[in-house]
Amino acid sequence: MVTMQQVADHAKVSISTVSFVVNDTKPVTPETRERVLRAIDELGYRRNSMARALASRKSRVIALIYPLLDHRHHHSFVDAAATAAEERGYSLVLWPIHSDNVSAEIASLIQAGFADGVLLMEVQLEDERVTHLQQAGAPFALIGRTRDLDGIDYVDIDFERSVEHAVEDFATLGHRDISLIIEDLSNTPLAGYAPPVRAVQAFEEAIASRGLNGALFRVSHERASILSITDEIARQAPETTAVIGMHDDATFALVNGLRHRGVRVPQDVSIAGIASSTSLATLTDPALSTYDAPGSELGRLATEALIDRLEGRDAPPTQVRIACTLVPGASTGPAPIGRPPLTAR
Repeated sequence: MVTMQQVADHAKVSISTVSFVVNDTKPVTPETRERVLRAIDELGYRRNSMARALASRKSRVIALIYPLLDHRHHHSFVDAAATAAEERGYSLVLWPIHSDNVSAEIASLIQAGFADGVLLMEVQLEDERVTHLQQAGAPFALIGRTRDLDGIDYVDIDFERSVEHAVEDFATLGHRDISLIIEDLSNTPLAGYAPPVRAVQAFEEAIASRGLNGALFRVSHERASILSITDEIARQAPETTAVIGMHDDATFALVNGLRHRGVRVPQDVSIAGIASSTSLATLTDPALSTYDAPGSELGRLATEALIDRLEGRDAPPTQVRIACTLVPGASTGPAPIGRPPLTAR
């Protein structure tokens, strides 16, 4: 590993001069700065992040608060956020806080100097973590949305538009009886998780505006609840010809459950997932059509918004929503004609 002393020797300057250039702590002449920077490039020197943190009184660390709950897959968000942070000279640490006093712990990260700013995921409509950070004056950005967004930097999937697109796409294919499967998060720490709430509202409005028939199914993450989804749809909405899934496990279980009953997908029932795992979607039979979440783009935008704020940007808050885009599979098709109602076992 190239040291700062080697850079100083190569540029024929003192090590303190190299430190001034690297950490931007004192002015040096343009000629000397150019000589030091050229030596850095030629030797491939990389600044030690801890040394730079000590010099600047900042940690150069961003904490991604993610409770690591099993109900969703956010790898693309995390990977993109880490890459964007590294490109700006920051480190991203994953902070899987689970304690009852989560809000105080998050604010203490900043106050103790362990992190310069916070990215919050799994955002709820009424999120006490946001209130606590605001009261502490801690820099943060959201990957998700609370109900009150005044002055807050956030990025999020546009679940409203994504659901509207799915309903419209099915209606265009002639479907009039559409069901929505979402996660039942009641009696869990994520009872106020925003995406299901927004999805249900958008679904009901889209169905009503088009004069369609809609049915809603809330499915927990218990095995029995997941495996019973096919029977639940057959009992409560037997005329269903199209299903929108926002619950990967239940959606995949439905594909299998229909096939075992001799119900063909998509000839008899069409199925599409919203913000589903596109990699897993290819493993179903038939391959599932999905509305792909823009995780990488949102992870990058949130990180950049937070770093801009940390580095003194004085601008209106970043507030971005991006809808999911359709990745066609083999699980959607025209509405069937004359198909008998589904039957439960």
